Amino acid sequence: MFFAGQQAAGETFPVHLQKRNAETGEVQTEVRQWSPKETAIVVCDMWNQHWCKGATARVGEMAPRMNEVLTAARDKGITIFHAPSECMKFYENHPAHKRALGIPADETVKNTLGGEKWNGGLPSEKDKKYPLDQSDGGCDCEPKCKGGQPWRSEIAALMVDENKDFVTDSGVTIGSYLKQHGIKNVIVMGVHTNMCVIGRPFGLRQQICLGNNTVLMRDMTDTMYNHQRSPFVSHFKGTDLIIEYIEQYICPSMVSADFTGKERFYFNGAK
Repeated sequence: MFFAGQQAAGETFPVHLQKRNAETGEVQTEVRQWSPKETAIVVCDMWNQHWCKGATARVGEMAPRMNEVLTAARDKGITIFHAPSECMKFYENHPAHKRALGIPADETVKNTLGGEKWNGGLPSEKDKKYPLDQSDGGCDCEPKCKGGQPWRSEIAALMVDENKDFVTDSGVTIGSYLKQHGIKNVIVMGVHTNMCVIGRPFGLRQQICLGNNTVLMRDMTDTMYNHQRSPFVSHFKGTDLIIEYIEQYICPSMVSADFTGKERFYFNGAK
């Protein structure tokens, strides 16, 4: 359901969660009521430019709907962290980044995360294989794009509220703030599902390690997957497969409709 305008203090909102049985893969759904003051969103690596042109185009296509989600979430009183990794130089004088720099590090959080480390796998993923071959970097373009690091900031289509939001790529900073403010519900969105979203120091796995109620917003994400690699399905089917993996072995997912009241987002090519 969509609540227009500022949400009343103490009011909860429903989240429709989807997960899969770890043994059978059977889909399981439930509805929970979350408090906005106990909820945060982490926006992962929605860069202004990616080394892959296809990835850049899909981020641009998704960003306007994501901004609607963030606007609705902000109106509810939900905390928003913009985490465009390796772009903090761009934000060095931005109030939202300066506010993040003022968050004291929690030693327990720091030790749990091992500092600013990627997480390569949870115990629940032991002996499990990714459903995608991403060994070529996942570029789906012809001719293949050259690598590199052209990103400099988050895409401009996502508004950063200078007075409410935070900008940081530090998992310790985000985790410390969540702990210090009693925030246990964490929604992660952005790109790419099979790489940064799942493994970054602020990503799904590390949020699970911190004991948070972690959820992937499955229609606000994308993969780096080349359809010419195993399992030889379309790019968008590849995204579906990695989402199913996450639902089965890592955490539940949800869709943007819980914030916007609109039909879930689909990339044009996915239809």
